Amino acid sequence: MDEKDPRFRIAAARRMLARAGCESRVAGHVSERATGEDAFWVSPFGYFDETTPDMVVKVSFGLERLEGDWEPSPAVEFHAEIYQRRADVASVIHTHSHELSKFVTRSRPIGMYNVAAVLFFDDQVCFDRDDPSRHEMGESLAAALGDKRVVLMKNHGAVVASQSLEQATIDAMMLEACAEYHLAAEAIGGTEFEEREVRRGRDRYRQFFLPNMWDANLRRLRRSDPDLFEHVD
Repeated sequence: MDEKDPRFRIAAARRMLARAGCESRVAGHVSERATGEDAFWVSPFGYFDETTPDMVVKVSFGLERLEGDWEPSPAVEFHAEIYQRRADVASVIHTHSHELSKFVTRSRPIGMYNVAAVLFFDDQVCFDRDDPSRHEMGESLAAALGDKRVVLMKNHGAVVASQSLEQATIDAMMLEACAEYHLAAEAIGGTEFEEREVRRGRDRYRQFFLPNMWDANLRRLRRSDPDLFEHVD
């Protein structure tokens, strides 16, 4: 296995997210579309920081396990729905990170209180499940997402749908940070950026910040998580 393998990259992504405070205990999932197939690679139940490539499984859009030994969560059905509706989406991440989980106790988007928040300008939707007792919510969540990249799930967490696993990972990481900035800034009466400044900074953050953040976090993992790299030839 090399570092381009989706199983390695999903395991690396989950460890990056854990380091950034996005651990979701044994819930939450990270997935990547399987190239040329009606399927996706996805993490099973387990702490984000314990994930190794051999834990990652391939699942069909019908939720049939195609490769791997671990059982996928039944909750990944919304990943399949998003992939089927959005050809532009290559990765879906679902977390219940701490500050974000506090933030979504009310239905409102994350504000532009910090420069990193420009990543999410005009790209968020709020979603409140009609029936919390039902586990299946794929169709309604995917419909709510529309052409955006972030779903803020009332009293639950968030879903990020992005054009690459690397981008989705950093998006999810920064969504947690920006939720924290919003709550702290709001508490002291802080104000948001002007829209013209947000629009000016958004493209540059996507062009430079996102890829460099992935590379930097992978370098950190080489030092902190040698067991992850034992799976790489």
